[in-house]
Amino acid sequence: MNTITHSLIPLFFVLLSTAAWSQHEHKHEHEHEHEHGASDSGADVATATPATGRLTITPEIEIALANGGNAVVAEVLGVVCDFCAVAMNKIFGRQEEVAAVYVDLDTKALNLVFKPGASLDDDAIAALAVQAGYRIAAVHRSDAILGS
Repeated sequence: MNTITHSLIPLFFVLLSTAAWSQHEHKHEHEHEHEHGASDSGADVATATPATGRLTITPEIEIALANGGNAVVAEVLGVVCDFCAVAMNKIFGRQEEVAAVYVDLDTKALNLVFKPGASLDDDAIAALAVQAGYRIAAVHRSDAILGS
């Protein structure tokens, strides 16, 4: 194998993997355009409604609750994959008021626990979700989300 052919092989794989990633991103963007562009019909809300209607308990959520934090579960429209969860976690995790955040892809729910004495109102949660690229269908703030 000559030097030119040998040096082109790694370039070929870089271009191939870049093209594959680009196709994945395009597909992912299309899914989001479809999800985000959908109307607020009952069908959208039905797909966004948490299966349990309750807070998903993770170790971080459990610790934040034990420390006296208040919990909120928000139904999210358009959250479909790990990249969606990362975007939501990034935006909400930066908020001073938030002690713990978990995006449950199975239930399409944003689970938040605030620091003791802190909170975000429904409009603030909705605005932050829009920054992450999503919409909130409903916010639940009662003992029922804790399964009590």
